[in-house]
Formats: sequence, C-alpha cells, structure tokens
Amino acid sequence: MRRTTQQRMTEQLIARLRAHPPAGTAAARPDVAARPALRVPAEHYLTAARCDIERAAVFGGMRAGVWHGPPRMIAASSALAAGACLPIDVTGVSLILTRGGDGVVRGVGNACRHRAVRLIDAPCAAKALVCPYHGWTYDLTGALIHVPHAESFAPADMRDLPVLPIAERHGLIWLGADAAGIADHLGDLDADLAALDMDRHAVWRACRVTRRCNWKLIVEGFLEGYHIRILHRDTLYRFFLDAESVVEAVGSHGRAISGRRALLDAPDSLPPDANLRALSTPTITVFPGTFVFPHPDFVSVILLHPLSADRTDYEHIMLVPADRLGDAEHWDKSWALIEETLFQGEDLRICEQIQRGLSAGTTDALVFGELETGVRLFHDALEAQLASQR
Repeated sequence: MRRTTQQRMTEQLIARLRAHPPAGTAAARPDVAARPALRVPAEHYLTAARCDIERAAVFGGMRAGVWHGPPRMIAASSALAAGACLPIDVTGVSLILTRGGDGVVRGVGNACRHRAVRLIDAPCAAKALVCPYHGWTYDLTGALIHVPHAESFAPADMRDLPVLPIAERHGLIWLGADAAGIADHLGDLDADLAALDMDRHAVWRACRVTRRCNWKLIVEGFLEGYHIRILHRDTLYRFFLDAESVVEAVGSHGRAISGRRALLDAPDSLPPDANLRALSTPTITVFPGTFVFPHPDFVSVILLHPLSADRTDYEHIMLVPADRLGDAEHWDKSWALIEETLFQGEDLRICEQIQRGLSAGTTDALVFGELETGVRLFHDALEAQLASQR
C-alpha cells in the first residue's frame, strides 16, 4: 500500500488506541456508537436467481463473443512466461492467455469456433492452438490458420477466436480494459497497488479449490476483524489486536488497516523509516471479489469466482520477492500458516458452516454491526451496482 496511505491510516489507529486502550473485548470499546444493524436477507445467499443476477451485473461475461464487464484481476504476470499458454476459467468466460515473443500478453476465447471444444485444458507451450476434435488451428493471436477440408464450409463460417481485452498492471494480468482503463477503475487504489512492487515478485505457490458456500460469505469474512479473537484465537490473534482496524471506501472498492500487537508500543507520530508492515496489515479490496493482503514479507492475492448460489471457486496466489526465491523453508512455512491453517482451516470452513445454517432455514437474515463496517460498505457497493444494471 502507498506509504502515505498506510502511514495515515496506521496513525489514525494509534490515535484511537491512545484514546481507549484495548480492554480485551470488542464490547469494551467506548468509541463505537451503535446504529441499527445491516440485515442481509438469507435468500441473497440461497437462490439461483439472485446468484445469476450478481454474476451478470458485477462479474460480467461474454455475450456474442464480446466481453462485457468491469476489469478483473485474473492471474499474476510472473505465472506466464514467454511462449506459454495458460487456460483461465473465471466467472463468465473461459480464455487462453498467451505471451508472445514480443512480451505482450494476449487473451483469446478457449473454445473452437466449429463445435466449441476447449482448445487447451492445462498450461503448455505451443506455437498454435489446435482443436483436438477436428483439427481446426489458430495462431496465438486467435486467427484461424487451418481448417481440414475447408471447402466444405462457407468462408463466413470459418471465424477467428474472439479476442478479449487483456492488460498487465502492477505485476498482475487483468481482463476487461487496457492499462489506462484499469487505472481509472481502481482510482486511488492504483497507487496503493503500485507501491507493493508486485512486478518484482514471483508466484511461490497457488491453489484453486471449490468451497461449498456463497461467494459473498467469503467476501464478508475478509472484510471484518471482529472475528479474529475468537475464530483465529490460536493463529492470527497471536499477532493482531482484537477488532482494531480503520476502514474506508475507495469508490466501489475499499482499503483497511488492521493493527498488529506491536502497534501498542509505537510512537504517536511514526518516523519516515517505520516498518509499517510490522505495525499494521493492509487489506486492499477490488470490487467485487478480489483481495490483496500485504503480509510482512509477501503478498497474498485472493480471487473469488462464484459458480452457483452455494459454490465458489476460491483462488490464492502467493507472491514473494523474486530475489528471495531461495528462502524455500520460510515461504513454505508461511504458506502452511496462512493458506492451509488460516484461510482453509478457519475462514473458509466457517463460511461453509454459515451456508449450512442458512440452508437449514434457521434464520431469515445475516446481521452486521458497527465493527463490521467493511461489510456494510461492500453491500452498499453491491446494491448500487445491481441498481445501475436494472
């Protein structure tokens, strides 16, 4: 996160801590003035109709071979070497990323124009894309270059692959806009992402799994620190303060700072050389379902891909400084703690428990209070986006 932003928000948190030292529980906080809770109807997490509306309105998709939707992170730049082909399946589109000899990343639809067979199903190196069904062949820009027995088809029936808008920015590959369009989409967050130097990072580990819950439950879990003392008692809570964070909206996106225990001993005004990541951890949220978590020495990028009302593909990309790839033992230990124990074993597990509770019909709504401000801002942005599409 841009130093000026993280320092400003960290000093806000310090000032609040000085005004009311933590007493161990969120209930002891005198600075929280309760207002009526946000109530989100249970049906928003359960019905196929609601899920379909959200997928179309906030994630976008292909229509008539053309992409419609907002810019989205879909991969790390370091995951795509020159000459490589990488299949990407995200909500609303299946595509192939390629990086040519000119270093430019391109994206084309991953379905043959003849009978819609997937052209590749795994990362590979290829000079052309050959359909495994009938042998229709495309170059890496998507141009159709060979059709067996072409005389049996009219010229208008032999079409190139659809080309999707793809760009690289901040060490990440984006779908939906050029670099300038991505910067406009991010607004003030563009500088925050730039400051993380992710273009100097490399993928250490990545995983993609399907979890049995609505995508919004995962978003909500990542947007509030109210649960840290209880759910993460033996993991995250060792390093963080209970429910101490500063949250702000950045257009439809968001940023937050959560206080680490070292913050209690920090001076009121931080010196220019302060190690901000040792004092606080930022969360950068790119609407609707992307999170960037800068840990003390690496970055987690989380991508959510809703499949149905109760199924979500969760993807975690761990980026480490490219000049520290030799620290294998350290990175493996970090992955085991953050991904396997914290995210999979605690955050995502509890989301599946919530989904089961909702499906059982035991409650008509989920309730979010004053210590869950990030969730309120997310639902405000979601409802605004849905209203704009009606």
